[in-house]
Amino acid sequence: MQAQLLVKRAVVAGLLAVSAPAVSEAQNDTAAKTFLTRRDLVFGGVFVVGSVGLSVFDTRIAHFFGDTSLAHVRAGQRLDDIFTHINETTLTVGGLAIYAIGRLTRANAVADIALHSTEAVVLASLSSQVIRGPLGRSRPSVTNADDQYDFHFFKGFGQFNYRAFPSIHSSSGFAAASAIVAETQHRAPGAVAFVAPAAYLVALTPGLSRMYLGQHWASDILAGALLGTFAGYRVVNYSHSHGRTRLDRFLLGPTASVTPAFDGKTFGVSLNARF
Repeated sequence: MQAQLLVKRAVVAGLLAVSAPAVSEAQNDTAAKTFLTRRDLVFGGVFVVGSVGLSVFDTRIAHFFGDTSLAHVRAGQRLDDIFTHINETTLTVGGLAIYAIGRLTRANAVADIALHSTEAVVLASLSSQVIRGPLGRSRPSVTNADDQYDFHFFKGFGQFNYRAFPSIHSSSGFAAASAIVAETQHRAPGAVAFVAPAAYLVALTPGLSRMYLGQHWASDILAGALLGTFAGYRVVNYSHSHGRTRLDRFLLGPTASVTPAFDGKTFGVSLNARF
């Protein structure tokens, strides 16, 4: 009898070890559901200080990106038609398409990553609109790249020329990239060193293309990159640390967890589906 009890305890210990991530995730559901925290004030400070600091050099950088006598400018302007199409619309539609394919083929990881990336792009894009509408910052093309502090408050809602800050091209690109990197870090940490450089390099290209077109200042691109990076990481990390949101449960379906139980004499295993 003693030997049987020891065997049972060993089996239960093994089951507990295997199911530890699931139990941990269930416990995380009881964590605070706050999406934004006090620590995010630090990010807000970096966002403002970084953008204002770089704005001092905006005119100099804008002229550098507009000087057609330079080879990189001529090359960049030829590639504009390709990279400028990497924006909030194409990233949202593309993310939803990949999500749908993942759901139809039951590739749950693909659907999960695509959905969170799309959520991050939408969050970053809407946040950018909320900022640039009231701010009404002129695009470089309006002032011939000579006045980076030309603001027309609340004109950004109705006029294209007065919604430069922050760049939605940059924010949406970095939102998608940071979401993918965060998902990689969660699922396969060893691959981050390969995924992150490629993802962020692609994310940088639409913002640069807008600078070659004279549509954004360098500080617009930096602000968009910071906002997008924050949105991507926040959406993914919140989803994985707090359990699935209502939207995730609706769009991705339930998750299952295995919970072993042992009362000293007998043990069992229960399968719990969370909706």
